[in-house]
Amino acid sequence: MSVLKETLPLSSVDPGDRDALRAWYTSSRAAFLEAAPTEADLDERSKAIAAHRLTAVRDGERVVATLRTFDSELTMPGAGPVNVDAVSTATVLATHRRRGLLTRMLRADLERARLAGHAFATLIAAEAPIYGRFGFGAATRATSLAIDNTRVRFRDDAPAASGSLEFVTGALDEAALVHDAARRSRPGGLHRDAAFWEAANRRGAGRWIGTHGHAVLHRDERGTADGYVVYELRDESVGRVVTGTTTVLDLTATTPAAYRALWEFVTSIDLVRTTRAKDRPVDELLPHLLLDPRAVQTGPVDDFAWLRVLDVPGALAARRYLGCGTLVLKVVDPLGLADATVSLHVAPQRCGADGWVCAEITTTDATPDVVLGVGELSSLVLGGTSAVALHRAGRLDCSTADAFALQTLFATPEAPWCPTWF
Repeated sequence: MSVLKETLPLSSVDPGDRDALRAWYTSSRAAFLEAAPTEADLDERSKAIAAHRLTAVRDGERVVATLRTFDSELTMPGAGPVNVDAVSTATVLATHRRRGLLTRMLRADLERARLAGHAFATLIAAEAPIYGRFGFGAATRATSLAIDNTRVRFRDDAPAASGSLEFVTGALDEAALVHDAARRSRPGGLHRDAAFWEAANRRGAGRWIGTHGHAVLHRDERGTADGYVVYELRDESVGRVVTGTTTVLDLTATTPAAYRALWEFVTSIDLVRTTRAKDRPVDELLPHLLLDPRAVQTGPVDDFAWLRVLDVPGALAARRYLGCGTLVLKVVDPLGLADATVSLHVAPQRCGADGWVCAEITTTDATPDVVLGVGELSSLVLGGTSAVALHRAGRLDCSTADAFALQTLFATPEAPWCPTWF
């Protein structure tokens, strides 16, 4: 019988320690049903995660549980990016499940992040039921697109596809600048660090831009990059009838004109009948630009980025609001990290020129209007989850009127979107 969980301590792993990283990485890949890392994998990974925090649990000489976290930025509604604790590679080998290892690793990291001043932690959940127990809530969602290229015709009143397009054969430096500008303007946008783009620049089999992949940059009339698309092609035919497919891996633009130009380009490639895209926003603009919006079929809507509030006053103050009103919120945290009762006061006098309003957040002993779990607040704070729906599902303790008021305060013009895996 293996030793008890209490005797298995948490330990830090130095990404620069080759042997320690190999043991950590081998275990984490095994948990995700992947092959053990090669020496080339270790070379690349040690650079990509050099500044990350790695946690391991060992049973004897073997690593049986892993966790990786790092500091990043996530864009809040109306207020731009804030620092977040990004959580990834949370694994426990099948031989050591149900011993509390994940709970211990996550709790230790969340406590550390809160003490470091983070109001949020974020992750992408491999299995949805797990992370609600730790106060995380699904905060952004994504869908997939299947586009019939033969039916794509843009409306006369759609933004003009001005500017120019060019293939990118070298580094994606300008694409990185476009992404950084775009992610700052929409709730849910996540920072892509230098390691992300360094990896993206390496092309070939198994890479983001594979052997059949391309990157195209859009420039405005002044020559400034304002959009890009990364895609791959699959050449297919039935007899002599071509039925090729383009798969869009990433398409980002900072202007409607660049957005239209990139979609017009990618859906008009010769010998291709279908364009597919994954991890797209649930309120994708493209169908609204077409004479036949049914040319774009959307797939299932899935949760993507999950959020975890660590500091209730800090989290509510990190964003701005479009509605006005006052509500007293009592937040209940199963881990005891973020229990709080606060007054959320959004007054029209604090409205900025852009229409967004700064809130006044104060702790209070007043009777709450809304009682909710920290996971529910975490789902609501980016504006991508309906407070009315949560109330109807029995997950908010409040009146119907207060659920409507909460929905009005938290609503955003665009659905939050995070297309970045981490």
